[in-house]
Parts: sequence; structure tokens; C-alpha cells
Amino acid sequence: MASQMNHKLLIPLASNVHAQRVLFALAQPLAYLGTAHARSLSTTRCRLNEQHKPEVTQASTSGSGQQHQQQHQQETASSSDQAQNFYSTFKAGYEHVKSKSAGSAGGGSGQEPAAKRLLQTLAKDLREVLLPAQDITSATRAYTGPLASTTYDGPTALVLARQQATGWQKTWDTVQEKLSGIPLVSKLLNLKVTDTAAFKKGQEIVEDIKDKYETSDHPVVHKVEDIKARMFTGSEASRAMREIRVRDPSFDMNRFVQSVKLDAPVVVRAFLKHDLGALSQHCGPELLERFAGIFKHFDEQGVFEDPSILFIGDVEIVEVRLMDDDPFIIAQFHCQQLKCTRDKFGNVIDGGANQIQRVYYFWGLQQERSPVVTAEGKVVAPRWVIKDMMWQSMLALV
Repeated sequence: MASQMNHKLLIPLASNVHAQRVLFALAQPLAYLGTAHARSLSTTRCRLNEQHKPEVTQASTSGSGQQHQQQHQQETASSSDQAQNFYSTFKAGYEHVKSKSAGSAGGGSGQEPAAKRLLQTLAKDLREVLLPAQDITSATRAYTGPLASTTYDGPTALVLARQQATGWQKTWDTVQEKLSGIPLVSKLLNLKVTDTAAFKKGQEIVEDIKDKYETSDHPVVHKVEDIKARMFTGSEASRAMREIRVRDPSFDMNRFVQSVKLDAPVVVRAFLKHDLGALSQHCGPELLERFAGIFKHFDEQGVFEDPSILFIGDVEIVEVRLMDDDPFIIAQFHCQQLKCTRDKFGNVIDGGANQIQRVYYFWGLQQERSPVVTAEGKVVAPRWVIKDMMWQSMLALV
């Protein structure tokens, strides 16, 4: 049963027959190991039950105990054989994959075998899932350290360098000099097609047809334009991802989601504390103006909110698009926080000290155009500025 489940899980990952055979060879030992482990647990359970029996019962069933002991020895030997078979089969499968990969790489084809690429992909996915994330930095915080000098102290003079002519260019120049003495050839060489009356007339006809096509309201024309736009320009999300890659070639969506989750408690806590200084490190000027108006209203009323955050949910990407030719990503997450508003004397005027609510936040993040170069020469990827933020309380947990 375990072997069938492993086969069902691994078959869709294989791209050809060779990769499927390799995965079958690696899955069968795991099934054998699971069977041996289950039998070992069953044997251990039987031994524990025997140890807890009263001595009188053991004396009266000595013949049965000998049978159990013989059965235990047989199962132990069987488990040892299965473990040895597991090791031998796994080693043989690994050596088979290794030899095939080495043989394909040495063949000079320039392409990695499918089995090797599959194993590398599986190893990368397992490493990203099981190992803890490292070097996850803020995606929205502005860099405030020293920057690299923008002045250039090197030479500024321009030098003209004569380009050496190739052998083909020298031969063509010689032939052209000899043919230039013939009047008919000289006229043909100096003739410009764009100056002829036929070319000008054809250009006018093409311009008229183009204008009629662009200004036509025929449904067929609109259908053709839609198909052409989908085929050659791609969707808005694909164009946005292409622009993101141009500005930041090392961009990874998984790391971006982790960076946003790292920034979420910092920004939300600063928002609840009405800290414009901390928010200015993450948000754009338009959003800061909105926050300033909201905070001014709270200050005039003499009330403040409890900034306690109990839990931050996972970040989800809602949409990827272009806005004003800049990549724009809408991210969503939720927080569990206290719904408690107090006046300047500390009295609760809304909610309660123990009332927990779930608040959903939506961030609109826009990527900057250029990276930042530090004084040490390190290139910091363009940051994602929080251009807009929406929040809504959906569910009171307590």
C-alpha cells in the first residue's frame, strides 16, 4: 500500500520514462523500510506485554513463551534482511542515477538529463520548505546608511580610435572604385529608392490604409487587435513581472512574501501608535498625508488605540499589475489584535481590554525604479514602497 502511494505521488513529477524508473527504484526501498519499521514496533509491543504478565502466568505458559521467542528471533532476522535490502536497493538506485547523469553530461549534448534536473528541483523545494529562511530583509524599509559617491574622478577625455577595415571591406572598396568609372553603374549606385515617385505614391497608399484600419469600428478589427495584444504583449501580470525582473534580476516571489510578513508587525504597530516617523520609512508621501489626517483627528479627540498585536497571518498576493509603468503588487494578510480605545485618562471608551478582533489589511506596494549603491559598493535592490493601505475588522474572536 505504501509503495502504491509513493508511486502515485512521484509519477506526475517525472517528465519521461527514465525519470519514472529512477523514482520507482527510490520509492520501493522507502516502502520496505516502512514495513520493517511497523513490524519492529509490533514485535516491541509484544515483548512489553510479555514483561508485564504475572510470574505465575509465565510459569504456566512456558511452552508458549518459547514459541514467542522463536517468532521474535525470526521477525528480527526478517527485519535485518529487509533493512539490508533497503540499503542495497537505495544504493543501487542512487548509483544508477549518478552514472546516468555523469554519462549524459560527458556526452557533450550541453543539456542536463531530465532525472538530474528533477532531483535538483526536489532537493531545492525540500530545502526551502524544511530549512529556516535566512537573510530575509525588509522589502519596504528605506535605506538610511551611507551611499556611494556619485562623482567620477577618472579621466574624462575622449580619444578617437581608427577602426581597421576587414579583408571583405577592402575587397568591396576596391571593386566599388573600379565600377564607379562606368556611368550606368555609378548612376545605379547613387540611386535612392526613397526619392522615386513610385515609392512616395506607395507610401501614401500605405498611410491611408493604416489610418482607416486604426479608426475603424468594425468588430473584426477589434477582435484582431485583441488577439494581437494577447499574443505579443502578454497579460498585465506577465508584463509587470517582466518589468520587476528588469529592475531586480534576483527577485523571488517567495522571499518577497516573507519580507512583507517581516514588515507587517512593524508597520501595523507604528500605525496603531500613530508614529509617523516610523511609517515614513515604509510608506509613500501620499499615504503619509492620509495617516497625518487620521492621527490629527484622534489627537483632537484625546483618544488612542491599544497597539498590542497577538498574531500575524500568512501574506497572500492578490494581484500583480502595472500602474504608471511601475510594478504594483497588492498583498493581503490579517492580524489578531486588541479592540480597545482609551481616552487621555486611560478609560476604555470603545471595545474592551480583553476583546480580540481579526483585522484584514491590504497593502499596495510599488517598486522603485533604481537600486541603491551603498558606500561599501553593495547593491541594494529597489525597495517596495507602501503606496496605499486598507484595513477592515471582520470577526471578533472573543
